[in-house]
Amino acid sequence: MSSSFLRRPLNLAVCAASVSLSWTAFDVYAQSDSLELAPQAITAEEIEERGDGPVEGYTAKRTRTGSKTDAAITEVPQSVSVITAQRMRDQGSLTVQDALRYVSGVRGEAYGQDSRGDSALVRGSTPATFQDGLQRTFGSFNTTRPEPFQLERIEVLKGPSSMLYGQSPVGGLLNMVTKRPQAERKGEIQLQYGNFNRRQLAVDTTGPLNEDGTLLYRLVALKRESQTQVDHVDDDRLLLAPSITWRPNDAFEWTVLTDYQKDESGTNSGFPPHEGTLFSAPFGHIPTHRFFSEPGFDEYDSKRKSVTSLMSYQPNDAWTLRQNLRWENSDVSYQTMYGAFPPTINPDGRTMNRVYSISKPEVTVWTADHQAETRFNHGRFEHSLLFGLDYQHVVTNDDRASGTATPIDLVDPVYGSFDGSGITLTAQPEQRIAQKGIYVQDQIKFDEHWLLTLGFRKDWARTAVDGSEAQKDTETTKRVALTYLFDSGIAPYISYSESFQPTIGLNAVTGESYKPLMGKQWELGVKYQPVGTDSLYTAAVFDVREENRQVPDPTDPTVSAQVGESRVRGLELEAQVAVTDAWDVIGNYTYLDTEVLKGTPGVDEGNRLPSVPQHMASLWNTYRFNVAGIPGFRVGAGVRYVGASYDDPIKTDSTTLYDAMAGYRYENWDFSVTGTNLADDSYYTTCLARGDCFTGNRRAVVGTVSYMF
Repeated sequence: MSSSFLRRPLNLAVCAASVSLSWTAFDVYAQSDSLELAPQAITAEEIEERGDGPVEGYTAKRTRTGSKTDAAITEVPQSVSVITAQRMRDQGSLTVQDALRYVSGVRGEAYGQDSRGDSALVRGSTPATFQDGLQRTFGSFNTTRPEPFQLERIEVLKGPSSMLYGQSPVGGLLNMVTKRPQAERKGEIQLQYGNFNRRQLAVDTTGPLNEDGTLLYRLVALKRESQTQVDHVDDDRLLLAPSITWRPNDAFEWTVLTDYQKDESGTNSGFPPHEGTLFSAPFGHIPTHRFFSEPGFDEYDSKRKSVTSLMSYQPNDAWTLRQNLRWENSDVSYQTMYGAFPPTINPDGRTMNRVYSISKPEVTVWTADHQAETRFNHGRFEHSLLFGLDYQHVVTNDDRASGTATPIDLVDPVYGSFDGSGITLTAQPEQRIAQKGIYVQDQIKFDEHWLLTLGFRKDWARTAVDGSEAQKDTETTKRVALTYLFDSGIAPYISYSESFQPTIGLNAVTGESYKPLMGKQWELGVKYQPVGTDSLYTAAVFDVREENRQVPDPTDPTVSAQVGESRVRGLELEAQVAVTDAWDVIGNYTYLDTEVLKGTPGVDEGNRLPSVPQHMASLWNTYRFNVAGIPGFRVGAGVRYVGASYDDPIKTDSTTLYDAMAGYRYENWDFSVTGTNLADDSYYTTCLARGDCFTGNRRAVVGTVSYMF
């Protein structure tokens, strides 16, 4: 570790601490003066929670993701889970997929400890990823991984959501909410050290820039150097994220978020074969730290620059106008090697043939969402009417190469046999994606208890690849729901929602563009947030169906036909309980009954969906207490169960993992240690019928020291 890594950040930390201590000393000196002041009464007003703002503790009461309006969670007629910053910290979430481990309906870490991106399954499908309400990722392996320290909350909206967000998967979406400038001056300097030689320094500071508080700032910065559980693969990161808010009056607010992130990593998901992982090989099992690529060649290096504008204007009590914009540019250098598919061990019982793959994508994205919201009464009816127009434009350029590489000895690898200096990259045709959508939603409350939600959307999507005819898709999606709001905080609901997701390509037989994947869901649920408490209980049953899935054409297996259909029926139970002021509990249970209704007879028709467990459950506790009259201590413990999954005829066994946390807060200092997979179990998150497995996360122990100022 070079001394330059910590010198400047630690100088900043020392300076900040010195300023804080100097002010403290000045305050003590001032109080020692003999001037006597008259008694004064100070009343602290509780800051009202915003649907896109910070949450104290684990339980959010409001969300913007579920309706694009600032609404109570009990008024959103669809399952939505909010993971707060405090919860991510206590549970030791080092990545976004880590944060999803204790959420109902979600299989976090679905494809193991993949350094190239976060993986998850929501109600059986891969979710779309949004940040601050605008889509963040397009395609795969072409941008940086989000940094949890930069996030205020992660919200999981489950089920089809195209009525609000346009093209998106049937299972749902993630919306990550970035930390934004706050009116209260505060800051944190955080130092971490963990196994795999993880060293991280982070800073988060916010407050007003002028005396009247109309200008607010925030700066989030992070530097990390780390290894991973796989040999020769690092996990280094530099993040700079300054932001500013201008709030000249109560009617207008404009926040500009910027960030620059640079990651240097590699490929720790080597697609190991069934033999040596799921089944024993002649030499036993392949170690989970085994590196399948080549040092000096392998890399997943990424850079991301973005500017996000979030503007809100309320010209009168009835109307609110919002404009959200983002420009983003990502560059990735992705070079790797893995077993030639299907990956198998050679007859010698120890070597495996490899192939190499190189991709150098650059992606530029413009996204925008314009909204007009009005609230008005019409007799006994209270309306919250939302009009929206959104747009996205994505340009992707990519240079690629692939070919045969040298074999690797899985027992005792000797690296350096591959020379990639003569590889020539080939420019791929530029791809351009454009989509615009208009939508309208009305949340109608009547007789103070009934809430009817109606939503309708029209989308126009266009995908163009240089050298071929553009593919155009036009779709209409909707959402209809009815909720009853009891005075006690109980809110039962029934909802219907739809989704669409374009499928790129042409049918080789007809020459026509593929139809979009179409999804629909019925959901019946109940939410209960006892009045005056920080507890939230939710339960939902649902039936999700997706049509136009691609399957091999029965008359020509080399051609795909869009006749596939799948179904997911399930039950989700989730409880976030403030048992006492000192004791918080999070409990979840998920049951998913999946089936390929229409597919290839004798191959997948009638089977379960690949990699989707039927049962999942988790329980997490945090308890705060005193020791010998000394306050500030806390402990946490959790257990996660993921049931067996299938990709017929391959079965991936169930896993039960344990996590824990211990911490102590003294004045402005906070000390904590978090541990996940405490038993250091070696397991596989899924094994696929195509021949490979994905390794789960081994034990991670991280110590954190924070100074608050």
